[in-house]
Amino acid sequence: MIRSRFWRISVIASLAAVGALATPREAEASGYLTARFGADHGTPAQPNTFAVYFNPAALGGTTGTTITGDVSVLLRFVKYNRTADALSPSNDSSLADQSYIDANTGTASLTNLLALPFVGVNTDFGTKNLRAGYAAYVPFGGLATWDRIRGVPGSPGSTDGVQRWHNISGQILAVYNTFAIAYKIAPAKLSIGASVSPVIHNVATARARNADGSDDTVSNGSLIEGRSFINATGINLAASAGVYYEPTDTLRFGLSYLSQPGFGETRMSGVLRTQLGAGQESKADIDFLQEYPDIIRFGGAWRATERLELRGDVEFVRWNVFKRQCVVEKGAKCAVADDGRRLTEDPDGQRVQLNVPRNWDNAVGVRVGPGYWINEKLEAFGSLGMTTPAVPKETIDASTIDALRLYLTFGARYEINKHWALAGSYNHIYFFNVDTKGANDQNITAHPASSPGGGDYNVSRSPSADGRYRSQIGFLNVNVAYTF
Repeated sequence: MIRSRFWRISVIASLAAVGALATPREAEASGYLTARFGADHGTPAQPNTFAVYFNPAALGGTTGTTITGDVSVLLRFVKYNRTADALSPSNDSSLADQSYIDANTGTASLTNLLALPFVGVNTDFGTKNLRAGYAAYVPFGGLATWDRIRGVPGSPGSTDGVQRWHNISGQILAVYNTFAIAYKIAPAKLSIGASVSPVIHNVATARARNADGSDDTVSNGSLIEGRSFINATGINLAASAGVYYEPTDTLRFGLSYLSQPGFGETRMSGVLRTQLGAGQESKADIDFLQEYPDIIRFGGAWRATERLELRGDVEFVRWNVFKRQCVVEKGAKCAVADDGRRLTEDPDGQRVQLNVPRNWDNAVGVRVGPGYWINEKLEAFGSLGMTTPAVPKETIDASTIDALRLYLTFGARYEINKHWALAGSYNHIYFFNVDTKGANDQNITAHPASSPGGGDYNVSRSPSADGRYRSQIGFLNVNVAYTF
């Protein structure tokens, strides 16, 4: 029996990994956090396959072997209006050039239809106390392709939109392959669990870029505006641990901790291609450095009546470790001061190619809602949630749009028979509008390129991303579970 289940698990695990790597994805929690698997059934207090990610200890509440496939199909709408206060020319005389102004102000749009998959399996091995699981999914990531426009005659780069200085198209993904284990301490109705995850990272972006960090387009008929393309990958490990407690037949609680991928800095290796103006394209081997957060989650569920269950969960995401995204020559460190100055006195200072200040804030998310059993097989569920923004106005841009947001979910789960269960829900994420009102400081106005020592800031200087941001996401979540 145990050997047979191991064989089935290994087959499903292989298929899960292939499926997760082959499909584009995008969803939003805070910052790059995309974990919305299972809708309202994905919490640290729910004993199901989604517990492999949300709280491995909650596997202690499962029985038998269950294979779960989950997919969210998302439609994302974004508008970014780049206002005149975002103009970042190298020379103020450009502010009198209407072609320059038209090429760098106005509204950019994004409409993307994408998919977010989760595939996993959990089993009790036919034992009373031991549980294990595996899942492949993407808890951190984003993918976006902005709409092209007609552009401004004489400024060929403007066809990529006014947001191009920060994002034309790109993706940033962390693909988890998680192996979880839990042990149920039966008399105490307590379970403990842990997991380890090999994490595959990928970043691929295209953006407009000038050597001095300005948004100059043309000068005296010559093309100034350039492009940079980054493609990098890396692998590291993450881990999690948790506890799950059922003090009574009507109460459940779960608490979990998810570590940072790589337990700190993530290093991806790849290639940077740069073309400045009409010059020849250059190519360099680089490392892409950044730091994802760790997460604490707590959830509970109370079966108030035979048919009604009340649920809630909260998460704390330590995004304040996400200080920058840094591109360096292969093997170098990001020798950049907190104010964006390249540390030329450090041997690695000369090896920094590009630094994007982030300086994000910690984020907190809360969700509450009921599950109501219309009959013993059919459950209707819904929830309301809220998440604080991780991205401040000072460093928001078209590649990292974030805001205070509200969540609405309603759906149903139906147990077809003792083996099969099907669930579906509609989920809507409402982002509050963001108006930076001149707060964005990516252009490092205190250190212009023309000032003494200003060149040391060029690696961290980008055109201002000031303006107004609007975003909405609607998605359908469907999952099917087979238990044997």
